[in-house]
Amino acid sequence: MQSYRLLIILSVTLIGCQTKDSNTPQTTNTEISLDTVKVFEESKEKIIDSTTTIKTKNTHKLLLTSNALQLIHRKTGSTIEIPFGKPIDQMIEITNTALQSKPTSIGINKECGAGPLKMVSWNNGLTIVFQQKKSETAKPETDWKFAGWYMGISSSSAQKISTMAGISIGSSRAEMESAYVITVSQTSLGYEFSTSSGLYGIFEGPEKEAKITSLWSGLSCNFR
Repeated sequence: MQSYRLLIILSVTLIGCQTKDSNTPQTTNTEISLDTVKVFEESKEKIIDSTTTIKTKNTHKLLLTSNALQLIHRKTGSTIEIPFGKPIDQMIEITNTALQSKPTSIGINKECGAGPLKMVSWNNGLTIVFQQKKSETAKPETDWKFAGWYMGISSSSAQKISTMAGISIGSSRAEMESAYVITVSQTSLGYEFSTSSGLYGIFEGPEKEAKITSLWSGLSCNFR
């Protein structure tokens, strides 16, 4: 009889444990991927603490390319293109993660030839340009779409961004001409160059040793 009572108690205990385990939430260690979309609180203009770092694991490096940006996996070397048209919240999330920092400023330039352009800048000289594409279904803050990028000189020691060929701010005209076929003309901006694929920039002078001071692709707000 005692053995029978002991068996009943043991059975009840095991059932209780199984019920508890089935109701306990299962937790797993997950990484926030570069495609994670978070809500972006938009304002007409804001200055952000650029010293804030992103704790998400950084697996990709950001690259410059014509009419897009690229991500290259640090270990495998595989690339992902980020084409024009991507929503602003996703672009900021991707760029924050790749650069491991937040923007230094967000604002709207209403004087551009293409109309008002929203510009999001980071402390390494990168500015991503967005154009508003109004939609009946989308919220106003998500109407802004990736439409261009600009890379300028940065006084900080932040991570530099280059093209796949290694061309970036500070590269020489000789290095640019060895990597791309370019056309150079002197304009009000300086010694301006372009490629047939849509990559633009400015040399500080006409010499082969002249450095690149600006790079851009897509919509820009240059006044000639």
